[in-house]
Amino acid sequence: MPSSRKREPPLQRHRRQPSHLQAEGRDGAPASAGRLPGRAGVLRLQQALGNAGVARLLAGPGGANVFATLIQRQGPAVEEAPPGAEAALLDADEIADARRYYTSQPWLYTPAIIAQLRGALGLNPEGGVDEALVLAVAEFQATEGAGDPALKIDGKAGPRTLPRIFREGLNVEETGQEFGEEVQTEVIDEWASLETAEARRDRLVELVNERLEAAGVPPVTPAFDPNENNAGSFDFPTWRMLIGRGRLGAESISEADARDIADTVYHEARHTQQWFRMAQLRAGQGLSAAAITAELGIPARIAALARADPLARGSMDAVIAQGWWDSVYGSGSAHREAVLAELDRAATARRNAVAAHEANPTPATEAALERANERFQRAFAAYQNLPEENDAWATGPLAAAGITSGSPPPTPPVLSGEAGEPAGSPPPPGGPAHGKLPEDNLPGGD
Repeated sequence: MPSSRKREPPLQRHRRQPSHLQAEGRDGAPASAGRLPGRAGVLRLQQALGNAGVARLLAGPGGANVFATLIQRQGPAVEEAPPGAEAALLDADEIADARRYYTSQPWLYTPAIIAQLRGALGLNPEGGVDEALVLAVAEFQATEGAGDPALKIDGKAGPRTLPRIFREGLNVEETGQEFGEEVQTEVIDEWASLETAEARRDRLVELVNERLEAAGVPPVTPAFDPNENNAGSFDFPTWRMLIGRGRLGAESISEADARDIADTVYHEARHTQQWFRMAQLRAGQGLSAAAITAELGIPARIAALARADPLARGSMDAVIAQGWWDSVYGSGSAHREAVLAELDRAATARRNAVAAHEANPTPATEAALERANERFQRAFAAYQNLPEENDAWATGPLAAAGITSGSPPPTPPVLSGEAGEPAGSPPPPGGPAHGKLPEDNLPGGD
C-alpha cells in the first residue's frame, strides 16, 4: 500500500494539526497538548535548564507543549521556589523506567550504541545507562525535540528520538533547507516558464532525487496521484512518488502553497529513504534480495541494490531502521494497521457529520460534529505518532523553510499592433485549487 501524506481537513485554520507530545516508547500513545504557563513556570524551567535552555524552548514551535508537560509534572505553580529546591525534567520513577527501557533491550542498546548515544549528548561515553544519560536525553527532547510533532520528554531514545539526535540523509537541516531553496529558484520562480503541471512535477522530483542519491537512496519515478485530492504519496511497490496534480496546474501559486508542496515532496522523499534503509537493514541481517522483495513488497531491483549495500549490524543506522521496520513490518505492525484503520473511520465519520450539520444545522448535529472532529484529531495524533510518520512529519518542514515567496505574477498577454495594451487581467493568486483543504488524502498503509 502507498504511503500518503495527510492533508489537514476542512474547518481548520492552519495546515498542520496541533502539536502533540508524542510518546517515545515503541507502542506509546500521544500525550495531550498543554498551555503556556506563567512566570512561575518559567522560573522552574530556568532552574532545570538554565536561561539558554529556556530561550531555546521559547523559540521552538512546540514550546508551549513542552512547558505544559514540565509544569504538570511539578505540581501547582508557586511564585517562588523553596531555597535549594530544583525542578527536574523527570522524577525518580520516570528515570528508573527509562533506564529499564535501555537495559531490557540489550540486543538493541548494546554498549557501543550506548557509548555513541552518550557521546552525541556530550557525556562521557563510558558511563553506561545511568541517570545522567536519561536526563540528557530528556533535555534533548525538551529542547531540540520541541518541534512539530514534538517528542515526549521521557528520557527514552527510541525510534522517534534517535533519528533527531543522529541526523542522516534528508533529515539533516541544511540539506532540507537547500532543497527548499532550489525549489524556490528552479520551480516557484520559474512557474510560468515551466508551463505545465507535468513539467513542474518532474522538476520537483528531479531536485529531490538529487538529495536521495546523495544519501545513497535509489531515485523515484514521478507520477500524478490518481486521487487529485491527495497532496502526495510514496508508492513503495513501484518506487514512484505520486504528487497531486491540483496546485501544480495553477497559473500561479501562493507562498503558503509553495511551502506545502516543498514540504510534501520532501516528506515523501523521507519515506523513500526510510524504506530503503529498512531494506538495507534486512540485507545486513542476512536476507537475500528475493526475501527482501517479498517481505517489504518493494521492486526486485531496489532489493538488489539494498543487498549490495547492507547496513552494518549493531550500527546506529541499523538501530534507527529497526524502529521503522518494527512499526511497519514487525511487532508494531498490528498496532499500525489499527491506527490507520481508525484514521479512515474517523475521517468518514467526520465527513458524514459535516454533511449532516450542513443539511440540517441543529444543536444536536453541531454536538455530533464536535465529537467527530475530536475523534479525528485523536486518530490523526495517533497516526502522526507512528515512528515512520513522526520522522517524516518532522522532516518535511526542513524544506518548507527554504521557500521565501510565491510565484511571480503571470505576465499578461500583449495585443498585437501599436497600442500593445494588455488583454485582460491576470488570474487570482492560487489558481483553481486555491484555498481548498480536502480531507480525503488519508494514508493507505505506508
